[in-house]
Amino acid sequence: MPPAPLTLHHLRDLDLSAASGLVRRGGWSFVVADDDLELHAYPDVGPPRRFPLRPGALPRDPAARKRDKPDFEALCPWDSALLVLGSGSRLNRQTGAIVHVAEDMSYATCSEFSLAPLHAALAGLVPELNLEGAAAWGDHLVLLQRGNGAGNRSAVVRLDRAGVAAAVRARAAWTADLVRDLAFVDLGDIEGVPYSVTDAAALPDGGLLLTAAAEDTRDTYADGACLGSALIRLDPPHRVTWHRALPGRHKFEGVWAEPDGDGVRVDLVADADDPTIRAPLYTCRLDPRSGAAR
Repeated sequence: MPPAPLTLHHLRDLDLSAASGLVRRGGWSFVVADDDLELHAYPDVGPPRRFPLRPGALPRDPAARKRDKPDFEALCPWDSALLVLGSGSRLNRQTGAIVHVAEDMSYATCSEFSLAPLHAALAGLVPELNLEGAAAWGDHLVLLQRGNGAGNRSAVVRLDRAGVAAAVRARAAWTADLVRDLAFVDLGDIEGVPYSVTDAAALPDGGLLLTAAAEDTRDTYADGACLGSALIRLDPPHRVTWHRALPGRHKFEGVWAEPDGDGVRVDLVADADDPTIRAPLYTCRLDPRSGAAR
């Protein structure tokens, strides 16, 4: 019998709905939403802050907003800054940005760069490109291809970390020569609906923690009913070590992990695919080696 779902503790509801990436740093939880143009920052105590990722505003109409959004799906720490990356699922979703947030949280600077050459190369290797997560992992920056939709498969893409660093410093376009390998991964299913990877966070002992959602949809553009989500540990280069179901039918799309005594603290954010529902922020504590609750 599989282990019972992990118990999550609700921390707060966020001032956004489509939470897609999460980084925790210095008592602040930084969140990007795939239908927004701002980086949101939530302190452990006190009011949140927002920092623009690009000028302008998106349409209020849901269909127009979905069409026009840059689809900032991935957020990961990069030295003292943050990397924000578009999914590449449409031509207008091929932008990344490096964000430097001031230590006193009074402002942030943001510089964009193109992901188009890299996305063009990866689009030839997967049925439908849809990069939804990223994590710095050893000598690589890992991008997570979400395998939702008919005929699609989740995949782990490893980029050369030194090459990415050089491109970020130069604000240069990311190109195909950054790719070191791409491996498809089978993450299981719920009632025949496959789990597809949505985000990742590096674990302190060298593993990679994935979130995956079983979303019943036929393609990467249309949303579908979520049957549940899971936490999954991956060990180098792409071996599934354990798989733990998460409670309920939340579509978890952002994960963060950090040392906490003899275990790790894991924070999670979810996207309800409904602009009237605020994204929840949860936390739990677990043993990174086994996935057991601490």
